[in-house]
Amino acid sequence: MDNAFKVKQITKLYDSCNQCGLPTLTCICDMVTPINSRAKFWILTSEREFSRPSSTGRLLKLINPLSTEIFLWERTKPSQKLIEKMTNFKGKTYLLFPSEHEDSESKTLSNLQEEMNAFILIDGTWKEARKIFRKCDYLKSIPQISIKPDYESEFTLRRGRLQKTLCTIEAAMEILKSTGETEQQRIVEQYFNLFLKHYKAGANSHLPKD
Repeated sequence: MDNAFKVKQITKLYDSCNQCGLPTLTCICDMVTPINSRAKFWILTSEREFSRPSSTGRLLKLINPLSTEIFLWERTKPSQKLIEKMTNFKGKTYLLFPSEHEDSESKTLSNLQEEMNAFILIDGTWKEARKIFRKCDYLKSIPQISIKPDYESEFTLRRGRLQKTLCTIEAAMEILKSTGETEQQRIVEQYFNLFLKHYKAGANSHLPKD
């Protein structure tokens, strides 16, 4: 994780956990048994997004710590650590981007092979992700893949979400499923559902119901 994140991991809406982002009352960190997926997830995010309680990129890092890294996007300079990762990685690297903007050479997840792959996910709203992509020339040379879900996202914690688009952790689950890591996908989904339940309870200052 970029150094800029090490000193600002506290959400500001209420007293919250620095790792899962949930209110301390409903923190799930002690409930998570980490996994280690074959697929690598490199999450590019702004400091503002990382600090949001509803950031599912941070949740993915908690669940899948050895295979997930978070990199800081800054308007004025590229993420050198992400560029180094891309340069030194021995497998294939893909950029996941919404299908509304895929070009004629974009792939869908069904086209991928079950091999060593790294996936760059831009964590943020669609508006923020589009801005980050537009300003990052080093992302534009990476092969793009897209997801075309046949279901609506379970992520209802923010307004203004586009239909048929997934949040960051749901996109990661689709990748795991498509690359044959179905057990890891099932575990991530279980913790995502737990996160949603605890988020809604904590936002109302009470413990979740069993």
